[in-house]
Amino acid sequence: MLDSDESYHDLVSLVRTKAIRNRDRTALRFPERSLSYEELDRGSDRVAAGLRDAGVRPGDRVATLLFNCPEFPLTWFGAAKGGAILVPLNTGLKGTLLRYELEDSQAAALVLDPRLRAEFDEIRGGLDLSRVWVLGDGGGGSTTPGADLPFRALEESRAAPPTEVPDPWDPAAILYTSGTTGPPKGAIIPHEKYLTTAREIGLRSRLAPDSVLFTALPLFHCNAQEMTTLTALENDLVAAFDERFQASRFWESAARVGATHVSLLISMINVLYKQPERPTDRSHSVGVALTAGATREIWPAFERRFGVQILELYGMTECGCTTLMNPPGAVRVGSVGTPLAFVEALVVDDHDRPVPDGVRGELVVRPRSPFSMFLAYHRKPEQTVEAWRNLWFHTGDYVTRDADGYFYFVDRKKDVIRRRGENLAPYDVESVLNTHPAVFESVVVGVPSPLGEEDVKAFVLLRPEASVGAEELFRYCADRLPFFMVPRFIEFLTEVPKTANQKAQRYLLRRRPAGDQVDREAMGLHFRPPGRAERPG
Repeated sequence: MLDSDESYHDLVSLVRTKAIRNRDRTALRFPERSLSYEELDRGSDRVAAGLRDAGVRPGDRVATLLFNCPEFPLTWFGAAKGGAILVPLNTGLKGTLLRYELEDSQAAALVLDPRLRAEFDEIRGGLDLSRVWVLGDGGGGSTTPGADLPFRALEESRAAPPTEVPDPWDPAAILYTSGTTGPPKGAIIPHEKYLTTAREIGLRSRLAPDSVLFTALPLFHCNAQEMTTLTALENDLVAAFDERFQASRFWESAARVGATHVSLLISMINVLYKQPERPTDRSHSVGVALTAGATREIWPAFERRFGVQILELYGMTECGCTTLMNPPGAVRVGSVGTPLAFVEALVVDDHDRPVPDGVRGELVVRPRSPFSMFLAYHRKPEQTVEAWRNLWFHTGDYVTRDADGYFYFVDRKKDVIRRRGENLAPYDVESVLNTHPAVFESVVVGVPSPLGEEDVKAFVLLRPEASVGAEELFRYCADRLPFFMVPRFIEFLTEVPKTANQKAQRYLLRRRPAGDQVDREAMGLHFRPPGRAERPG
Protein backbone atom coordinates (compact mmCIF):
# COMPACT_ATOMS: atom_id res chain seq x y z
CA MET A 1 0.00 0.00 0.00
CA LEU A 2 1.13 3.54 -0.68
CA ASP A 3 0.71 6.45 1.72
CA SER A 4 -2.87 5.72 2.78
CA ASP A 5 -4.83 7.46 5.49
CA GLU A 6 -6.74 4.81 7.47
CA SER A 7 -8.48 7.28 9.79
CA TYR A 8 -11.72 6.97 7.82
CA HIS A 9 -14.00 3.96 7.57
CA ASP A 10 -16.63 4.87 4.97
CA LEU A 11 -16.85 5.61 1.24
CA VAL A 12 -17.92 9.22 1.76
CA SER A 13 -14.83 10.12 3.78
CA LEU A 14 -12.66 8.23 1.29
CA VAL A 15 -13.86 10.35 -1.63
CA ARG A 16 -13.67 13.64 0.27
CA THR A 17 -10.23 12.95 1.75
CA LYS A 18 -8.75 11.90 -1.56
CA ALA A 19 -10.22 14.94 -3.37
CA ILE A 20 -8.41 17.24 -0.95
CA ARG A 21 -5.17 15.31 -1.36
CA ASN A 22 -5.21 14.78 -5.14
CA ARG A 23 -7.51 17.52 -6.55
CA ASP A 24 -7.13 17.57 -10.36
CA ARG A 25 -5.21 14.30 -10.63
CA THR A 26 -7.04 11.65 -12.66
CA ALA A 27 -8.94 9.17 -10.52
CA LEU A 28 -11.12 7.19 -12.94
CA ARG A 29 -10.57 6.84 -16.69
CA PHE A 30 -13.34 5.63 -19.00
CA PRO A 31 -13.11 5.45 -22.82
CA GLU A 32 -15.38 8.48 -23.27
CA ARG A 33 -14.43 10.58 -20.22
CA SER A 34 -12.14 10.76 -17.21
CA LEU A 35 -12.90 12.02 -13.71
CA SER A 36 -10.35 13.74 -11.51
CA TYR A 37 -10.46 13.16 -7.76
CA GLU A 38 -12.08 16.58 -7.33
CA GLU A 39 -14.61 15.95 -10.14
CA LEU A 40 -15.54 12.64 -8.54
CA ASP A 41 -16.16 14.37 -5.21
CA ARG A 42 -18.09 17.34 -6.62
CA GLY A 43 -20.01 15.23 -9.14
CA SER A 44 -21.11 12.73 -6.50
CA ASP A 45 -22.12 15.67 -4.28
CA ARG A 46 -24.45 16.85 -7.04
CA VAL A 47 -25.91 13.38 -7.51
CA ALA A 48 -26.39 13.06 -3.73
CA ALA A 49 -28.24 16.40 -3.73
CA GLY A 50 -30.36 15.34 -6.70
CA LEU A 51 -31.31 12.05 -5.06
CA ARG A 52 -32.21 13.76 -1.80
CA ASP A 53 -34.20 16.42 -3.69
CA ALA A 54 -36.13 13.63 -5.44
CA GLY A 55 -37.10 12.07 -2.13
CA VAL A 56 -34.44 9.36 -1.78
CA ARG A 57 -33.77 9.04 1.95
CA PRO A 58 -31.08 7.31 4.06
CA GLY A 59 -31.56 3.55 3.86
CA ASP A 60 -33.39 3.70 0.51
CA ARG A 61 -32.07 1.45 -2.24
CA VAL A 62 -30.83 3.00 -5.48
CA ALA A 63 -30.55 0.39 -8.23
CA THR A 64 -28.43 0.72 -11.36
CA LEU A 65 -28.58 -0.97 -14.75
CA LEU A 66 -25.37 0.50 -16.13
CA PHE A 67 -22.40 -0.59 -18.15
CA ASN A 68 -18.96 0.73 -17.15
CA CYS A 69 -19.32 4.50 -17.43
CA PRO A 70 -18.61 7.64 -15.35
CA GLU A 71 -22.22 7.77 -14.14
CA PHE A 72 -21.71 4.51 -12.24
CA PRO A 73 -19.20 5.83 -9.66
CA LEU A 74 -21.05 9.16 -9.49
CA THR A 75 -24.22 7.26 -8.55
CA TRP A 76 -22.37 4.85 -6.24
CA PHE A 77 -20.68 7.54 -4.18
CA GLY A 78 -23.62 9.95 -4.54
CA ALA A 79 -25.93 7.35 -3.01
CA ALA A 80 -23.41 6.79 -0.19
CA LYS A 81 -23.28 10.53 0.55
CA GLY A 82 -27.04 10.53 1.02
CA GLY A 83 -27.02 7.42 3.18
CA ALA A 84 -28.70 5.39 0.44
CA ILE A 85 -27.69 1.86 -0.54
CA LEU A 86 -26.48 0.99 -4.04
CA VAL A 87 -28.00 -2.06 -5.77
CA PRO A 88 -25.92 -2.60 -8.92
CA LEU A 89 -27.80 -5.03 -11.15
CA ASN A 90 -26.26 -7.28 -13.76
CA THR A 91 -26.80 -5.70 -17.18
CA GLY A 92 -27.61 -9.13 -18.59
CA LEU A 93 -30.73 -9.53 -16.44
CA LYS A 94 -34.15 -9.61 -18.01
CA GLY A 95 -37.64 -10.88 -17.33
CA THR A 96 -38.43 -12.58 -14.05
CA LEU A 97 -34.91 -12.35 -12.65
CA LEU A 98 -34.67 -8.61 -13.26
CA ARG A 99 -38.05 -8.07 -11.68
CA TYR A 100 -37.16 -10.33 -8.75
CA GLU A 101 -33.97 -8.41 -7.86
CA LEU A 102 -35.71 -5.03 -8.12
CA GLU A 103 -38.56 -6.24 -5.89
CA ASP A 104 -36.39 -8.18 -3.45
CA SER A 105 -34.00 -5.25 -2.96
CA GLN A 106 -37.00 -2.91 -2.48
CA ALA A 107 -35.36 -0.45 -4.86
CA ALA A 108 -36.76 3.07 -4.55
CA ALA A 109 -34.95 4.48 -7.59
CA LEU A 110 -33.13 3.33 -10.71
CA VAL A 111 -30.38 4.77 -12.91
CA LEU A 112 -30.64 3.18 -16.35
CA ASP A 113 -28.61 2.94 -19.54
CA PRO A 114 -31.03 3.58 -22.45
CA ARG A 115 -29.72 0.49 -24.24
CA LEU A 116 -31.37 -1.55 -21.47
CA ARG A 117 -34.66 0.32 -21.49
CA ALA A 118 -36.51 -2.42 -23.38
CA GLU A 119 -35.58 -5.04 -20.77
CA PHE A 120 -36.71 -2.72 -17.96
CA ASP A 121 -39.92 -1.54 -19.65
CA GLU A 122 -40.95 -5.16 -20.16
CA ILE A 123 -41.13 -5.79 -16.40
CA ARG A 124 -41.71 -2.36 -14.86
CA GLY A 125 -45.51 -2.62 -14.68
CA GLY A 126 -46.61 -2.93 -11.05
CA LEU A 127 -43.19 -2.11 -9.62
CA ASP A 128 -43.13 0.48 -6.84
CA LEU A 129 -40.40 2.36 -8.66
CA SER A 130 -41.41 5.83 -9.80
CA ARG A 131 -37.98 7.51 -9.82
CA VAL A 132 -36.00 6.51 -12.91
CA TRP A 133 -33.11 8.45 -14.41
CA VAL A 134 -31.80 7.52 -17.85
CA LEU A 135 -28.41 8.34 -19.31
CA GLY A 136 -28.53 10.65 -22.31
CA ASP A 137 -31.77 12.50 -22.96
CA GLY A 138 -33.91 10.13 -20.87
CA GLY A 139 -36.63 10.31 -23.49
CA GLY A 140 -37.47 8.20 -26.51
CA GLY A 141 -38.42 4.58 -26.39
CA SER A 142 -40.14 4.36 -23.02
CA THR A 143 -43.57 2.78 -22.80
CA THR A 144 -44.38 5.32 -20.08
CA PRO A 145 -43.57 8.70 -21.68
CA GLY A 146 -42.70 11.46 -19.27
CA ALA A 147 -42.14 9.09 -16.33
CA ASP A 148 -38.37 9.11 -16.58
CA LEU A 149 -35.83 11.91 -16.31
CA PRO A 150 -32.40 12.35 -17.87
CA PHE A 151 -29.45 11.66 -15.57
CA ARG A 152 -28.36 15.27 -15.87
CA ALA A 153 -31.50 16.23 -13.90
CA LEU A 154 -29.82 14.64 -10.89
CA GLU A 155 -26.67 16.65 -11.49
CA GLU A 156 -28.52 19.95 -11.95
CA SER A 157 -30.39 19.91 -8.64
CA ARG A 158 -30.08 23.17 -6.70
CA ALA A 159 -30.43 21.38 -3.36
CA ALA A 160 -27.49 21.37 -0.96
CA PRO A 161 -25.68 18.03 -0.79
CA PRO A 162 -26.19 15.95 2.36
CA THR A 163 -23.49 16.32 5.01
CA GLU A 164 -24.00 13.12 7.02
CA VAL A 165 -21.09 10.66 7.29
CA PRO A 166 -22.00 6.95 7.38
CA ASP A 167 -20.84 4.66 10.16
CA PRO A 168 -18.50 1.77 9.27
CA TRP A 169 -21.30 -0.73 9.82
CA ASP A 170 -23.87 1.07 7.68
CA PRO A 171 -24.86 -0.79 4.50
CA ALA A 172 -23.24 0.69 1.39
CA ALA A 173 -24.51 -1.78 -1.21
CA ILE A 174 -26.53 -4.92 -1.83
CA LEU A 175 -24.70 -7.17 -4.28
CA TYR A 176 -26.67 -10.10 -5.67
CA THR A 177 -24.99 -13.48 -5.77
CA SER A 178 -26.56 -16.65 -7.13
CA GLY A 179 -28.08 -19.19 -4.79
CA THR A 180 -27.98 -22.93 -5.35
CA THR A 181 -31.46 -24.06 -4.38
CA GLY A 182 -33.39 -20.80 -4.64
CA PRO A 183 -33.41 -17.30 -6.05
CA PRO A 184 -30.32 -15.04 -5.93
CA LYS A 185 -29.35 -13.63 -2.54
CA GLY A 186 -28.47 -9.99 -1.90
CA ALA A 187 -25.28 -9.73 0.16
CA ILE A 188 -25.37 -6.56 2.29
CA ILE A 189 -21.97 -4.87 2.10
CA PRO A 190 -21.02 -2.40 4.86
CA HIS A 191 -18.76 0.59 4.24
CA GLU A 192 -15.93 -0.89 6.30
CA LYS A 193 -15.84 -4.09 4.24
CA TYR A 194 -15.30 -2.16 1.02
CA LEU A 195 -12.33 -0.25 2.46
CA THR A 196 -10.77 -3.18 4.32
CA THR A 197 -10.64 -5.27 1.16
CA ALA A 198 -9.14 -2.45 -0.91
CA ARG A 199 -6.44 -1.76 1.67
CA GLU A 200 -5.47 -5.41 1.89
CA ILE A 201 -5.35 -5.84 -1.89
CA GLY A 202 -3.10 -2.81 -2.10
CA LEU A 203 -0.63 -4.36 0.32
CA ARG A 204 -0.08 -7.37 -1.95
CA SER A 205 -0.33 -5.84 -5.41
CA ARG A 206 3.16 -4.38 -5.97
CA LEU A 207 1.80 -0.85 -6.36
CA ALA A 208 3.92 2.18 -7.25
CA PRO A 209 3.08 5.92 -7.30
CA ASP A 210 2.40 5.80 -11.06
CA SER A 211 0.40 2.54 -11.12
CA VAL A 212 -2.71 2.36 -13.32
CA LEU A 213 -5.22 -0.37 -12.48
CA PHE A 214 -7.17 -1.53 -15.54
CA THR A 215 -10.20 -3.79 -15.84
CA ALA A 216 -12.73 -4.83 -18.45
CA LEU A 217 -14.88 -6.51 -15.80
CA PRO A 218 -18.26 -4.91 -15.00
CA LEU A 219 -18.65 -2.42 -12.18
CA PHE A 220 -21.79 -4.20 -10.98
CA HIS A 221 -19.47 -6.96 -9.67
CA CYS A 222 -17.39 -6.69 -6.51
CA ASN A 223 -14.19 -7.42 -8.49
CA ALA A 224 -14.17 -4.17 -10.46
CA GLN A 225 -15.47 -2.26 -7.44
CA GLU A 226 -12.92 -3.47 -4.92
CA MET A 227 -9.88 -4.69 -6.83
CA THR A 228 -9.77 -1.80 -9.30
CA THR A 229 -11.85 1.23 -8.23
CA LEU A 230 -11.39 1.29 -4.48
CA THR A 231 -7.82 -0.05 -4.48
CA ALA A 232 -6.86 2.76 -6.86
CA LEU A 233 -8.66 5.47 -4.86
CA GLU A 234 -7.33 4.20 -1.56
CA ASN A 235 -3.78 4.41 -2.90
CA ASP A 236 -4.09 7.73 -4.82
CA LEU A 237 -3.80 5.99 -8.20
CA VAL A 238 -5.71 5.78 -11.49
CA ALA A 239 -8.42 3.20 -12.20
CA ALA A 240 -9.12 2.63 -15.92
CA PHE A 241 -12.05 0.77 -17.46
CA ASP A 242 -13.26 -0.75 -20.69
CA GLU A 243 -16.98 -1.30 -21.21
CA ARG A 244 -16.50 -5.00 -21.86
CA PHE A 245 -13.78 -7.58 -22.34
CA GLN A 246 -12.60 -8.17 -25.90
CA ALA A 247 -9.68 -10.59 -26.14
CA SER A 248 -8.56 -9.42 -29.59
CA ARG A 249 -7.84 -5.89 -28.32
CA PHE A 250 -7.30 -6.36 -24.60
CA TRP A 251 -3.57 -5.67 -24.51
CA GLU A 252 -3.95 -2.73 -26.90
CA SER A 253 -6.60 -1.26 -24.58
CA ALA A 254 -4.34 -1.81 -21.59
CA ALA A 255 -1.46 -0.10 -23.41
CA ARG A 256 -3.66 2.85 -24.42
CA VAL A 257 -4.46 3.71 -20.80
CA GLY A 258 -0.94 3.01 -19.56
CA ALA A 259 -2.06 0.08 -17.41
CA THR A 260 0.42 -1.46 -15.00
CA HIS A 261 -2.05 -3.87 -13.34
CA VAL A 262 -4.90 -5.85 -14.88
CA SER A 263 -7.60 -8.03 -13.34
CA LEU A 264 -8.45 -11.34 -15.07
CA LEU A 265 -10.78 -14.28 -14.49
CA ILE A 266 -10.08 -17.81 -15.67
CA SER A 267 -12.12 -17.57 -18.88
CA MET A 268 -10.30 -14.34 -19.78
CA ILE A 269 -6.92 -15.94 -19.10
CA ASN A 270 -7.69 -18.90 -21.33
CA VAL A 271 -9.20 -16.83 -24.15
CA LEU A 272 -6.22 -14.45 -24.13
CA TYR A 273 -3.78 -17.34 -24.22
CA LYS A 274 -5.61 -19.01 -27.12
CA GLN A 275 -5.46 -15.86 -29.25
CA PRO A 276 -2.96 -15.99 -32.14
CA GLU A 277 0.40 -14.66 -31.04
CA ARG A 278 0.92 -11.07 -32.12
CA PRO A 279 3.53 -8.33 -31.61
CA THR A 280 1.25 -6.48 -29.18
CA ASP A 281 1.41 -9.39 -26.71
CA ARG A 282 4.18 -7.49 -24.92
CA SER A 283 3.61 -3.97 -26.28
CA HIS A 284 2.21 -2.71 -23.02
CA SER A 285 3.34 -1.57 -19.59
CA VAL A 286 1.43 -4.20 -17.59
CA GLY A 287 3.64 -5.83 -15.00
CA VAL A 288 1.08 -7.55 -12.75
CA ALA A 289 -1.98 -9.65 -13.56
CA LEU A 290 -4.29 -10.20 -10.60
CA THR A 291 -5.98 -13.45 -11.54
CA ALA A 292 -8.61 -15.86 -10.29
CA GLY A 293 -8.38 -19.27 -11.92
CA ALA A 294 -4.90 -19.45 -13.45
CA THR A 295 -4.12 -23.16 -13.59
CA ARG A 296 -0.75 -24.63 -12.77
CA GLU A 297 -0.40 -25.67 -16.42
CA ILE A 298 -1.00 -22.29 -18.07
CA TRP A 299 0.47 -20.03 -15.38
CA PRO A 300 4.21 -19.95 -16.31
CA ALA A 301 3.52 -19.96 -20.05
CA PHE A 302 1.11 -17.03 -19.71
CA GLU A 303 3.71 -15.05 -17.77
CA ARG A 304 6.40 -15.70 -20.39
CA ARG A 305 4.21 -14.85 -23.35
CA PHE A 306 2.70 -11.61 -22.03
CA GLY A 307 5.56 -10.44 -19.82
CA VAL A 308 3.53 -10.17 -16.61
CA GLN A 309 3.69 -11.61 -13.11
CA ILE A 310 0.58 -13.49 -12.04
CA LEU A 311 -0.67 -12.86 -8.51
CA GLU A 312 -3.32 -15.54 -8.10
CA LEU A 313 -6.11 -15.00 -5.56
CA TYR A 314 -9.44 -16.28 -4.29
CA GLY A 315 -12.50 -14.40 -3.15
CA MET A 316 -16.24 -14.04 -3.27
CA THR A 317 -18.78 -11.29 -2.75
CA GLU A 318 -19.58 -12.17 0.85
CA CYS A 319 -16.04 -12.28 2.24
CA GLY A 320 -14.15 -9.90 -0.01
CA CYS A 321 -13.50 -10.17 -3.70
CA THR A 322 -10.03 -11.07 -2.44
CA THR A 323 -9.86 -13.27 0.64
CA LEU A 324 -6.73 -15.29 -0.14
CA MET A 325 -3.87 -13.98 -2.29
CA ASN A 326 -0.30 -14.85 -3.14
CA PRO A 327 2.24 -12.55 -1.49
CA PRO A 328 4.15 -10.81 -4.32
CA GLY A 329 7.57 -11.91 -3.04
CA ALA A 330 6.59 -15.49 -2.30
CA VAL A 331 4.27 -16.68 -5.07
CA ARG A 332 3.54 -20.40 -5.34
CA VAL A 333 2.39 -21.52 -8.78
CA GLY A 334 -0.94 -23.32 -8.54
CA SER A 335 -1.88 -21.78 -5.20
CA VAL A 336 -4.54 -19.15 -4.49
CA GLY A 337 -2.30 -17.83 -1.75
CA THR A 338 -2.59 -17.18 1.95
CA PRO A 339 -5.31 -15.35 3.92
CA LEU A 340 -5.28 -11.57 3.92
CA ALA A 341 -4.82 -9.95 7.32
CA PHE A 342 -8.51 -9.27 7.93
CA VAL A 343 -9.61 -12.89 7.64
CA GLU A 344 -9.02 -16.24 9.32
CA ALA A 345 -9.38 -19.37 7.16
CA LEU A 346 -9.73 -23.11 7.83
CA VAL A 347 -10.28 -26.29 5.83
CA VAL A 348 -13.01 -28.46 7.39
CA ASP A 349 -14.94 -31.68 6.80
CA ASP A 350 -18.72 -31.99 6.48
CA HIS A 351 -19.07 -31.63 10.27
CA ASP A 352 -16.91 -28.49 10.41
CA ARG A 353 -13.95 -30.29 11.95
CA PRO A 354 -10.53 -29.12 10.70
CA VAL A 355 -8.81 -31.57 8.37
CA PRO A 356 -5.03 -32.16 8.16
CA ASP A 357 -2.89 -30.27 5.67
CA GLY A 358 -3.09 -31.81 2.21
CA VAL A 359 -6.60 -33.21 2.77
CA ARG A 360 -9.48 -31.82 0.77
CA GLY A 361 -12.18 -30.00 2.69
CA GLU A 362 -14.46 -26.98 2.53
CA LEU A 363 -12.95 -23.52 2.92
CA VAL A 364 -14.52 -21.60 5.81
CA VAL A 365 -13.56 -18.07 6.82
CA ARG A 366 -14.36 -15.47 9.47
CA PRO A 367 -13.28 -11.85 10.00
CA ARG A 368 -10.54 -10.72 12.35
CA SER A 369 -11.90 -7.17 12.46
CA PRO A 370 -15.48 -5.86 12.73
CA PHE A 371 -17.57 -5.28 9.59
CA SER A 372 -14.86 -6.52 7.20
CA MET A 373 -17.23 -9.08 5.63
CA PHE A 374 -20.84 -8.90 4.48
CA LEU A 375 -23.51 -8.22 7.11
CA ALA A 376 -26.23 -10.65 6.03
CA TYR A 377 -28.32 -11.78 3.08
CA HIS A 378 -31.02 -9.16 2.51
CA ARG A 379 -34.41 -10.43 3.77
CA LYS A 380 -33.04 -13.98 4.06
CA PRO A 381 -32.26 -14.65 7.75
CA GLU A 382 -32.38 -18.45 7.44
CA GLN A 383 -29.85 -18.49 4.60
CA THR A 384 -27.64 -16.10 6.57
CA VAL A 385 -27.64 -18.38 9.61
CA GLU A 386 -26.97 -21.44 7.46
CA ALA A 387 -24.02 -19.79 5.72
CA TRP A 388 -22.57 -18.75 9.12
CA ARG A 389 -23.15 -22.03 10.96
CA ASN A 390 -20.72 -22.68 13.80
CA LEU A 391 -19.58 -19.04 13.52
CA TRP A 392 -17.70 -19.58 10.23
CA PHE A 393 -18.81 -18.44 6.79
CA HIS A 394 -19.02 -21.50 4.53
CA THR A 395 -17.77 -20.75 1.02
CA GLY A 396 -19.04 -23.94 -0.59
CA ASP A 397 -15.64 -24.50 -2.21
CA TYR A 398 -13.27 -27.43 -1.73
CA VAL A 399 -9.62 -26.57 -1.11
CA THR A 400 -6.46 -28.03 0.38
CA ARG A 401 -3.81 -26.28 2.46
CA ASP A 402 -0.10 -27.04 2.60
CA ALA A 403 2.13 -27.01 5.66
CA ASP A 404 3.18 -23.40 4.98
CA GLY A 405 -0.39 -22.09 4.99
CA TYR A 406 -0.89 -21.78 1.21
CA PHE A 407 -4.33 -22.77 -0.09
CA TYR A 408 -5.12 -24.63 -3.33
CA PHE A 409 -8.53 -24.54 -5.00
CA VAL A 410 -9.95 -28.00 -5.83
CA ASP A 411 -13.61 -27.76 -6.83
CA ARG A 412 -16.99 -26.30 -5.94
CA LYS A 413 -19.07 -28.00 -3.33
CA LYS A 414 -22.17 -26.00 -4.14
CA ASP A 415 -24.33 -26.52 -7.19
CA VAL A 416 -23.59 -22.99 -8.42
CA ILE A 417 -22.25 -22.89 -11.99
CA ARG A 418 -19.37 -20.59 -12.86
CA ARG A 419 -19.53 -19.47 -16.50
CA ARG A 420 -17.24 -16.80 -17.98
CA GLY A 421 -16.93 -14.96 -14.67
CA GLU A 422 -20.65 -15.19 -13.83
CA ASN A 423 -22.06 -17.28 -10.98
CA LEU A 424 -25.46 -18.71 -11.85
CA ALA A 425 -27.83 -21.01 -10.05
CA PRO A 426 -29.28 -24.08 -11.79
CA TYR A 427 -32.57 -23.15 -10.10
CA ASP A 428 -32.91 -20.01 -12.24
CA VAL A 429 -32.45 -21.88 -15.53
CA GLU A 430 -34.62 -24.81 -14.45
CA SER A 431 -37.41 -22.45 -13.37
CA VAL A 432 -37.61 -21.08 -16.92
CA LEU A 433 -37.28 -24.41 -18.74
CA ASN A 434 -39.98 -25.95 -16.57
CA THR A 435 -42.52 -23.33 -17.70
CA HIS A 436 -42.34 -24.59 -21.29
CA PRO A 437 -45.55 -26.55 -21.95
CA ALA A 438 -43.64 -29.55 -23.34
CA VAL A 439 -41.21 -29.87 -20.42
CA PHE A 440 -42.03 -32.10 -17.47
CA GLU A 441 -38.75 -31.64 -15.58
CA SER A 442 -35.27 -30.25 -16.14
CA VAL A 443 -31.98 -30.56 -14.32
CA VAL A 444 -29.21 -28.08 -15.06
CA VAL A 445 -25.54 -28.70 -14.30
CA GLY A 446 -22.18 -27.21 -15.10
CA VAL A 447 -19.88 -29.16 -17.40
CA PRO A 448 -16.20 -28.42 -18.07
CA SER A 449 -15.61 -25.75 -20.71
CA PRO A 450 -12.56 -25.68 -23.00
CA LEU A 451 -12.22 -22.00 -22.00
CA GLY A 452 -12.04 -22.89 -18.31
CA GLU A 453 -14.76 -22.77 -15.69
CA GLU A 454 -17.99 -24.32 -16.97
CA ASP A 455 -20.65 -24.39 -19.67
CA VAL A 456 -24.35 -24.78 -18.85
CA LYS A 457 -26.00 -28.08 -19.72
CA ALA A 458 -29.70 -28.85 -19.33
CA PHE A 459 -31.11 -32.35 -19.06
CA VAL A 460 -34.74 -32.30 -20.10
CA LEU A 461 -37.53 -34.79 -19.47
CA LEU A 462 -40.57 -34.11 -21.69
CA ARG A 463 -44.21 -34.55 -20.77
CA PRO A 464 -45.86 -37.74 -22.05
CA GLU A 465 -46.83 -37.38 -25.70
CA ALA A 466 -45.12 -33.95 -25.90
CA SER A 467 -42.57 -33.06 -28.53
CA VAL A 468 -40.17 -30.14 -28.82
CA GLY A 469 -36.79 -29.59 -30.42
CA ALA A 470 -33.65 -28.35 -28.70
CA GLU A 471 -33.56 -25.19 -30.85
CA GLU A 472 -36.98 -24.12 -29.62
CA LEU A 473 -35.88 -24.60 -26.01
CA PHE A 474 -32.67 -22.63 -26.59
CA ARG A 475 -34.67 -19.72 -28.00
CA TYR A 476 -37.26 -20.03 -25.25
CA CYS A 477 -34.50 -19.61 -22.66
CA ALA A 478 -32.87 -16.74 -24.56
CA ASP A 479 -36.16 -14.80 -24.49
CA ARG A 480 -36.44 -15.15 -20.72
CA LEU A 481 -32.95 -15.41 -19.28
CA PRO A 482 -29.75 -13.36 -19.29
CA PHE A 483 -27.57 -14.41 -22.22
CA PHE A 484 -24.99 -16.05 -19.93
CA MET A 485 -27.60 -18.39 -18.42
CA VAL A 486 -28.84 -19.85 -21.71
CA PRO A 487 -27.69 -23.49 -21.81
CA ARG A 488 -25.04 -24.38 -24.33
CA PHE A 489 -26.09 -28.04 -24.30
CA ILE A 490 -29.46 -29.77 -24.07
CA GLU A 491 -29.84 -33.52 -23.68
CA PHE A 492 -33.23 -35.21 -23.56
CA LEU A 493 -33.78 -37.94 -20.95
CA THR A 494 -36.36 -40.66 -20.51
CA GLU A 495 -35.77 -40.71 -16.74
CA VAL A 496 -34.08 -38.40 -14.23
CA PRO A 497 -31.87 -40.23 -11.69
CA LYS A 498 -33.21 -39.50 -8.18
CA THR A 499 -32.24 -40.11 -4.57
CA ALA A 500 -34.56 -41.92 -2.16
CA ASN A 501 -36.10 -38.57 -1.19
CA GLN A 502 -36.60 -37.69 -4.88
CA LYS A 503 -33.80 -35.17 -5.31
CA ALA A 504 -32.10 -35.18 -8.70
CA GLN A 505 -28.66 -36.81 -8.55
CA ARG A 506 -26.74 -34.02 -10.21
CA TYR A 507 -23.39 -35.66 -9.65
CA LEU A 508 -24.45 -38.63 -11.81
CA LEU A 509 -25.60 -36.31 -14.59
CA ARG A 510 -22.33 -34.37 -14.46
CA ARG A 511 -20.42 -37.63 -14.94
CA ARG A 512 -22.70 -38.87 -17.71
CA PRO A 513 -21.05 -39.23 -21.14
CA ALA A 514 -22.12 -36.57 -23.64
CA GLY A 515 -24.54 -38.91 -25.41
CA ASP A 516 -27.02 -37.26 -27.76
CA GLN A 517 -26.63 -33.74 -26.43
CA VAL A 518 -27.33 -30.81 -28.76
CA ASP A 519 -24.72 -28.04 -28.84
CA ARG A 520 -26.32 -24.71 -29.73
CA GLU A 521 -22.99 -23.14 -30.68
CA ALA A 522 -22.46 -25.93 -33.20
CA MET A 523 -25.93 -24.99 -34.53
CA GLY A 524 -24.78 -21.39 -34.94
CA LEU A 525 -26.99 -20.09 -32.11
CA HIS A 526 -25.07 -17.35 -30.27
CA PHE A 527 -26.87 -15.08 -27.83
CA ARG A 528 -25.15 -11.79 -27.01
CA PRO A 529 -25.48 -9.26 -24.20
CA PRO A 530 -27.92 -6.40 -24.77
CA GLY A 531 -26.77 -2.85 -25.44
CA ARG A 532 -24.09 -3.30 -28.08
CA ALA A 533 -25.02 -0.06 -29.83
CA GLU A 534 -23.13 3.20 -29.38
CA ARG A 535 -23.72 4.76 -25.97
CA PRO A 536 -25.76 7.96 -26.23
CA GLY A 537 -24.13 11.14 -24.98
